Amino acid sequence: MTPFGIRSKLRDFFGRPVTGERPDETVPLTFVLPNGAEFPTRSELRYTLVMASQLLETPIATGCPDGHCGGCVVDILDSTGLAAPSAAESKLLDPKGEKNIRLACHARVSGPGAKVKVRQVWSMDAVKGD
Repeated sequence: MTPFGIRSKLRDFFGRPVTGERPDETVPLTFVLPNGAEFPTRSELRYTLVMASQLLETPIATGCPDGHCGGCVVDILDSTGLAAPSAAESKLLDPKGEKNIRLACHARVSGPGAKVKVRQVWSMDAVKGD
């Protein structure tokens, strides 16, 4: 717990854990980077894939906060441990017609075992415009 209760405030913002979950429980999650390297990590429950990717050397690239840009699309290799897509996410992904893709800014970790392939990671060159 931080002196200012930041973790508690974030949990209030993102929702309280379901009864029976420990608030600080972490579960295994595997990211497959664009170069094919696998990066097993752990994520707190209810984190989005973008939030969980902050432990990567180069996190998932995002261009907007709500999924309209499509920059954070990931391929789902194993959906075990991911919450079902929300209505908003389904609506945004429907026109693409691709199967087994999710928006990393919407997809939430709900248990152990998820494995996702990251299409694009954040890079300083993209920010600089090179």
